[in-house]
Amino acid sequence: MHGTGVEKMNFLLPIRIILCILLMMTAHCTSAIAVPLTISHVFSDPASMNNDALHDIRIHYRLSKRAKTIISIFDSRDYLIKEIRSDDIQSVGDHIAVWNGRDKNGTPVPAGYYVFTVEAQSRGEETVRYDLTDLTGGKLLPVPQAAYDSEQAAINYILPAPALVNIRIGLPDGGPLLATVVDWVARPGGRNFESWDGWTHNKTVNIKDMNNYQIGVSAYSLPNNSIIIYSPEKQNRPEFVRKNAVSGEKRNKKSPRKLMYNHWQHDRDMCYDPAIHLSFPPQLKHLPDGTPVVQGPVTIKMNVAERDESFTFNQRFEVVYYADFVFVCEEELGYTPFNWEWNPQGVNEGVHYITVMLRGYEGHFGTITEKVFVKKSPSQHISSEN
Repeated sequence: MHGTGVEKMNFLLPIRIILCILLMMTAHCTSAIAVPLTISHVFSDPASMNNDALHDIRIHYRLSKRAKTIISIFDSRDYLIKEIRSDDIQSVGDHIAVWNGRDKNGTPVPAGYYVFTVEAQSRGEETVRYDLTDLTGGKLLPVPQAAYDSEQAAINYILPAPALVNIRIGLPDGGPLLATVVDWVARPGGRNFESWDGWTHNKTVNIKDMNNYQIGVSAYSLPNNSIIIYSPEKQNRPEFVRKNAVSGEKRNKKSPRKLMYNHWQHDRDMCYDPAIHLSFPPQLKHLPDGTPVVQGPVTIKMNVAERDESFTFNQRFEVVYYADFVFVCEEELGYTPFNWEWNPQGVNEGVHYITVMLRGYEGHFGTITEKVFVKKSPSQHISSEN
C-alpha cells in the first residue's frame, strides 16, 4: 500500500535535518582546519623612547586564531631581558602588549636598540613566531655627505632609515684616522646631529681647523621590529643591560657566512674602536704644558688600554705610524707594547705630531696623536744651515 505525499514528507524531514547538521559540522571543521594560526599587522608605537622620560611602548599585533602569546624583548646582543605573557587565551583580532622600557628587574634599560618578537600558541598546540630581525636588519645604507656645523658644534647627516652608526674623522690620500665620534650606536632615521668640538679625544689636535679633514659615516639598517631607546646626552659608545638583568636565553638567529668587515655580523659587545696610548722615555724633559722635548732618536711605546686587550688580540691587528700626519711605516703583525724608534733628523725645530693607528683585521681602529717638541742642538743648526 503506497503512502501519501504528506507521509513521505514527514518521513524525509528528520533525514534532512540530520543532513543539515552534518553539513554544518563538516563546514565548521573544514573552516577550523583551513585557517592557520598567523601573526600580522605588527608594529610598535612609538618606535623610539627617551630613557629619561620613560613611557609605555605599545606593541600591536593581530591573531588569526585564538591563542596565548609571549612578547619577548631582546637587547642588541640577543639576550632576553623581558617577557610579556598573556594571562588568558586571546581572541581573534587585534591586540596590544605594553613594554615600559624596563628589564626583568624593573630597571630602565640603557640607551641602545632592542628587538621584540611575538610568539603565539593555539589550543591545538600550533605555534608560530614573528621575528623579522634577521630578515630586515643589517643592510648597508647610503648616507649623504655629512657636514660639520660650526655654529652648533655638531656633525649633521641624514639616515634613510633607523640604523647602527659609526662616524670617524680622518685625513685623505692615505692620511691617518684621527678620531671616532660615534662608535656603532643606534640612531633614528632622518636628520641627526652629533655634538663634536673638533678635538681628538686627548685634546691634542683640533681637527676642524684642518682644511682637508673628511667625515666618514657608516650605517647598517636596524630591523623593522626594533625599538630605539635614546638618552639626551646621545652616548657615542654602546651601553648594555647589566648581567644580573639578562636571562641566559638568547634569541634564535640565523648565522650567515661571516664577512670580515661586516660590522652588523659582529657581536655587539665586541664591535668598537679600542683605546690606545703612547708613552715616551721618562728621562725626557717637558715643556710647561707637558709636551715631551726630543733632541735625537727616541723610542715611542704604544699600548692598548687594559679593558680592550683581549678584544684587540683576538682579532689581530697591525700598527701604522705617521709623523705630522704623513705615513712613515707600518708593522703588519702587531703586538703590545710595541716600541718604535723615531729619528727626527731632517725635521725643523718646533712642534710636531706623532700619530699611531692600530688597524684591526675586522675593521676596528684605535688611534692616538701626541705632540712633541723637536729641539735642535747648536751643531745641528749649523749643519742644517750648511
